Amino acid sequence: MEKITTDIFSFENLRKGGYVYVDKTDLLWRLVAEQEGRQFFISRPRRFGKSLMLSTLKCIFEGKRELFKGLRIDKMKYDWATYPVVHLDMSGVVAPTVEKLRENLLSMLKGLVKDFRLQDVDVVSEPGMTFGNFLNALAAQKGDFVVLVDEYDVPLQGFFGDRKSLVAARKLMHDFYVQLKKNEAQIRFLMLTGVTKLTKVSVFSGLNHLTDLTMKRAKYATLLGYTPKEIDTFFPKRLDALAKKLKTDRKGALKGLLAWYDSYRFSSLSTARVCNPISIGQALATRSLQSFWVGTAVATLVMERIAAAGKTPADFEGCTATVDELDLCEATELPAKSLMYQSGYLTIKGLSKTEVDEFGNPKLILGAPNHEVRGAIRAGWFDSIIKISPTEFDALVNVAKRQVAEGDVDDLINETLYRIYAKIPPEWRIRSEADVKRHFRLFMEMLGAKVGAEEGSARGYADAIIESKKFVWVFEFKFNKSAKAAVAQIREKGYADAYKGDKRPVTLVGINFRTTKRNIDEPLFVAMKP
Repeated sequence: MEKITTDIFSFENLRKGGYVYVDKTDLLWRLVAEQEGRQFFISRPRRFGKSLMLSTLKCIFEGKRELFKGLRIDKMKYDWATYPVVHLDMSGVVAPTVEKLRENLLSMLKGLVKDFRLQDVDVVSEPGMTFGNFLNALAAQKGDFVVLVDEYDVPLQGFFGDRKSLVAARKLMHDFYVQLKKNEAQIRFLMLTGVTKLTKVSVFSGLNHLTDLTMKRAKYATLLGYTPKEIDTFFPKRLDALAKKLKTDRKGALKGLLAWYDSYRFSSLSTARVCNPISIGQALATRSLQSFWVGTAVATLVMERIAAAGKTPADFEGCTATVDELDLCEATELPAKSLMYQSGYLTIKGLSKTEVDEFGNPKLILGAPNHEVRGAIRAGWFDSIIKISPTEFDALVNVAKRQVAEGDVDDLINETLYRIYAKIPPEWRIRSEADVKRHFRLFMEMLGAKVGAEEGSARGYADAIIESKKFVWVFEFKFNKSAKAAVAQIREKGYADAYKGDKRPVTLVGINFRTTKRNIDEPLFVAMKP
């Protein structure tokens, strides 16, 4: 059985511990051997291996060739010269106030001065100036050096809800990072990573000299994450063990893994798709398919931006965008679509056949990558916006699934769904049938319903269809009308026609939302005649 870990992000510890390392060093060689330049940026969603990549680069520039024995880079032409490596983990300077952030940056810089044993570094009150003084002294005393920056955008995330503090923090971080541009002549190699690309007049404006590998360099679409071929190649015994647990073969186990964790596409110029590496590792280690994408502050921020746009997560499934829209993210604006894409809640599903950008290029069609993300974003929505805790959320879904299994649609509507609408915050403005249906469809999706079901008639689709082995329910929703009108539409449009002759009883379910009570009226259930 291959030795596997999901909590070691040190390349040296990984190799010395005998753990599997999915070999990406042929791509890293192109970077370190100056095939593409010297200074780079790449953004990827959290838990995608950015820290391990930087640790691997650190070992390369420290000349630790023995760690790379048997890997692809060991067979390539490279001088293995050693350089001082400045490795900045910016998650370590996160602070609740701008002043504390300033203090943490200065504390980190004082530690670097000590670690590199530099003399005569002028430490002043401004972190940016001190960082510049440190880099000048490092170049003067040690020669060319390497800089690796992990999670460059994390220090700003805590200020996104406070515009005044955000502007001050952004200025502080801009003045800090701009020193890398001012000292680029002495930097042998620079790699900066993060989740979001804070652009325009934001932090990234001080780093516009970097080569961006995020979307427009197709060959680096698989630099982070695992391809299906890599999973099959590097974890064959683990796949066999998972297959045994799932009572299938290796092909079936791989298919299950891909459905849960695959389909992140990071370039419109490449059709390559990759899996979340941490989730793959957890699934193979536990021999189970479940959600490992634990919620973070970034997830809460994403949910808040969706709500601020007056939408729910389901509204973004199948939406379109240009490459430039996805590649931009201004800290003070945080457009929901680009933030969702950069955070991993949306990915490129294909190219539009009808919509083009201003240059005539097809727009990108977006959607959730896989089962894990769909579950995480729905749970995050109910936790952050509807204010249902994960525990309460799971209990609610379990009750609803039991009600479906037992054919108890009456309680599903009058108790469970009623409870969902009662939780919608008062400030949420429900102004139309579409506003109400967003929550209805989101909840129905969690129960495995067909939303906008493919079995729709030639005149449209039911709002949702739930099937079990014993029952079929066809749902239609109305706004400030009546449940009777909803059932009438199901009949008029023939939404349930596909089930005529079905041996299972088919029930037409009409639901109406009443704004005066901010919840649903008594539903109407009508059995469809054979």
